[in-house]
Amino acid sequence: MDRGEIVRRFAEALKAGKSDPSALLAEDVAFRSLGVDIQGRAPVLRRLSDRETGQVYREAEWIDMAPSGEAVQVTLKMPAAAPHSGNILLLRFRGDRIAAIEQQLLLPMRPAPAAALRLTDELKELVNNALATRHPMLLAHVDLEGQPVLSFRGSTQVFSDTQLAIWVRNSAGGLLAAIARNPRVALMYRDEDKKATFQFQGRAWIASGEADRRTVYEAAHKVEQDHDFARLGVALIIDLDRVEGYAGLSAAGQVGRVNMRRVDAAC
Repeated sequence: MDRGEIVRRFAEALKAGKSDPSALLAEDVAFRSLGVDIQGRAPVLRRLSDRETGQVYREAEWIDMAPSGEAVQVTLKMPAAAPHSGNILLLRFRGDRIAAIEQQLLLPMRPAPAAALRLTDELKELVNNALATRHPMLLAHVDLEGQPVLSFRGSTQVFSDTQLAIWVRNSAGGLLAAIARNPRVALMYRDEDKKATFQFQGRAWIASGEADRRTVYEAAHKVEQDHDFARLGVALIIDLDRVEGYAGLSAAGQVGRVNMRRVDAAC
């Protein structure tokens, strides 16, 4: 049986969701994709037939099958309603059996449906526990010389449904002078284990009221408080304009996708 015919039979078995492709797979077949490395016929078959991965194979149109060295590459084109446009499969062979399956998402991902900006409980928990879970938030701003600057901000917290806040210990530092000229900032949250990635964009300003200063300071992680026990810093409030990202990755692409916009934002 030629390799093209093996791939066609493999595709038919997965698209049907009922046929067993075992006879087409080597006993020690491997499956690899982003964050996934499985070996052995039984575990690979479980992966191929689970709810998320199996749905991809059933719904996709298998197109553009072509030799790639000793392997065969095929494109899986997803329906227009799917969150991503498809996958590339690279099938490697040993004799007349598939010895390895490598899967890669086609980019770019299709954007998530837009929604009015309102931080969910899940996002609030991620932000408020970012330092405690060892995923400190990264802040980007533009300095007075027009250069982009990045810094980790362990005191980052949720201030309201549409705002974040940071306790800035150094009130004479360059950040506060920079936002006085250009208040636009961005923050990034990343959990490498879960692949959760969220970006927050907005406009920063310094809270002048003592009540807001006290709220932001007292909500900061104790480590941050201990670095400024005299409370010499200032409370920076960020009015969010956009929140984008996803809570993780699966065989079907990004999960828990977020695409929020402030309704009145001119951005």
